[in-house]
Amino acid sequence: MSSDLATLTFVDTPSAPETFNVLAYGPPKSGKSTAAATAPGPILWVNAEGPGALSHARKVATQRKTQILEVRIERDADARALLRQILQYVRGTQDPRPQTVVLDTLAKVRDALVRQMVDPGSKNSLKQYGEVNRILNETISILRDAPVNMILLAHENVQDADGDRIVEPLIGGALTQFAQGEVDVLAYTGIHTDEQTGVVSYVGQLVEGRGRRAGDRSAGLGAWRPLDFTEWLGVYSAALTPDDSDLPWAGDAKETGEPNPGVEPEQQELKP
Repeated sequence: MSSDLATLTFVDTPSAPETFNVLAYGPPKSGKSTAAATAPGPILWVNAEGPGALSHARKVATQRKTQILEVRIERDADARALLRQILQYVRGTQDPRPQTVVLDTLAKVRDALVRQMVDPGSKNSLKQYGEVNRILNETISILRDAPVNMILLAHENVQDADGDRIVEPLIGGALTQFAQGEVDVLAYTGIHTDEQTGVVSYVGQLVEGRGRRAGDRSAGLGAWRPLDFTEWLGVYSAALTPDDSDLPWAGDAKETGEPNPGVEPEQQELKP
């Protein structure tokens, strides 16, 4: 008896991730842009926050010898065409090749598209807002799947729902929930002052608390962590690296000095 069902193709078990996607949000001056500048470079930075927004981020990047490739979305820019060009650049082979793409801030990028595409008060405005969301959803999805780190930045939105305090990214519309679901790490940024030393540092909250949305797909970053996205990526990748050390004969020739079955003696690497 024949079957019309298609044959399933199973995906090989992936290795540890080499990139990750982060949505960092918080109050103004809480370290969001500074944190983005610590991501692996070169960094393709989509700046919708104005000419002075990257001043401190550039200083941090320079200290770390990281190149920032800034693309600025001006108020009268064709934001839709610019996003298309950015995605083409990320997919292309032109140097310098970005290792990280930053959208700063996601809400302001959305605002630029709304100014360009939405006619407020028209009978088609609902459909036009839907088209804005579609463009940003596809932009985020393409960057999520590209071999780059995606860093989305947002301000905080504090709400009181049925007496409960909720703090989440300020993005706008259905995109708020969509963006949170597409990233590997959702971090609330803030300033921490050590009570004993008085030292001030920027940190990211990575588990939910005090009404703040947060999360880490690797479960390896902890509850709070200093804002260094290159360091975060290393910890994130290590936390998701398959571990077979508990299996019998897990050690190889390098670790045990014992011959590896099926390999000729002259091929062995001797342990010092």
